Amino acid sequence: MEKKLEQLLANLEIIQSIFPEDCCLVIADTEKVIGYLPGKTIDIKIPVGAPLDAFKGTLTYEAYETGKMLKEERDAQRFGVAYISTASPIKENGKTIGVISSIVSNHKLDILRTGAEELTAVSEQLSATSEQMTKVADVVAKDLQDLAEESLLLKDEIKHIERILAMIKDTAVRSRILGLNASIEAARSGEHGRGFAVVANEIKKMADTSKESVETVEPQVKEMMQNLEKIISTLASISSNSEEQSAMIEEFHSSFEHIVNTASELSNKATV
Repeated sequence: MEKKLEQLLANLEIIQSIFPEDCCLVIADTEKVIGYLPGKTIDIKIPVGAPLDAFKGTLTYEAYETGKMLKEERDAQRFGVAYISTASPIKENGKTIGVISSIVSNHKLDILRTGAEELTAVSEQLSATSEQMTKVADVVAKDLQDLAEESLLLKDEIKHIERILAMIKDTAVRSRILGLNASIEAARSGEHGRGFAVVANEIKKMADTSKESVETVEPQVKEMMQNLEKIISTLASISSNSEEQSAMIEEFHSSFEHIVNTASELSNKATV
């Protein structure tokens, strides 16, 4: 037996202890298996002395044939636990004199990967939801802004109505004074002023009616203005809260994107 093979065989338990996870080791020369060390949970039950040709089609035989170190990951279907198989040719003076293989438990890494994939899926869903919430919040903010602008326009219109009512009220007062003066002049004119007196009386009536109408409408307009002021104030408060909420949602969305990237990176690193 080659000296290097003897050394590896003698230190098989030490080599096994180096692995952080449970593993089994197989070592073979150019003809047969010369050493096998099972793990605590992984035991492929390879008998010492088994011919190397019996491993054709396996990673071990391929590494021996090609002279290259090979690695593959397998699920738990074969041995009841996910594992990583590594096979490395043993060389001396440039010549392949054997091969050593390890089958290492991948259970913890598999759990980590599965968790990372689930975290990625959940984070992506939350990220998509937060993105949609951001869009909705932006639409709401735009609608609130439009509503606030419309309210300000309505406020200007009400102020315009108030000015018109004030003008009508002032005109009514002046018309009544004019009607009183006309009545006085009609009385002075005696019989000749009767027709003029009728007109003067109608002017007074019209002035009184206009004044009463304005006095009826005026409180309603003032109440409308007060209610509109409350609406504008409420809209301003809602708009402010909406902007804060939108900023918070945007921050959440950014955090979810970071989680997605981290989980994806973790999942990639957990892949052999």
